Amino acid sequence: MADIERRLRRARYINELFPMDRRVFRDRTNPLKTLSPLEVRERYRFFQETILFLVNMLNFERDTERSCPLPPLISTLAALHFLATGTHHIVTAGLHGILRTSVCRAVKEFTDSVCRHLNDFVFFPNIENVQRTVQKQFYNIAGAY
Repeated sequence: MADIERRLRRARYINELFPMDRRVFRDRTNPLKTLSPLEVRERYRFFQETILFLVNMLNFERDTERSCPLPPLISTLAALHFLATGTHHIVTAGLHGILRTSVCRAVKEFTDSVCRHLNDFVFFPNIENVQRTVQKQFYNIAGAY
């Protein structure tokens, strides 16, 4: 019994010396609602409608072991801000109220997801058709091959 009391006193003493920080939940309001359309365009280089389209298309929902995962909108906005401005992760993290590691993870997930959808939006021309078109243009200018 004396051993348990001694351990409790020691634990209380240690807690007085090194109090544990309370868990802080950061405000993650929707920046698209607080910013004007011009500010959204300047900060993220996209219109609000395009950003919402990207959020829905890329689908950043993931299962985590944590209780408060980063919302897909904030993740997308952090990645867009980082890519649009070329700042350090710490600047983007401070702006959105998230950790630097979360910004790094958001940028990686965003770029990986965009690369997966690349063929849906980017079309490369057929090389043979391009060569023929260029040959015809040279022929029209020079009159010979």
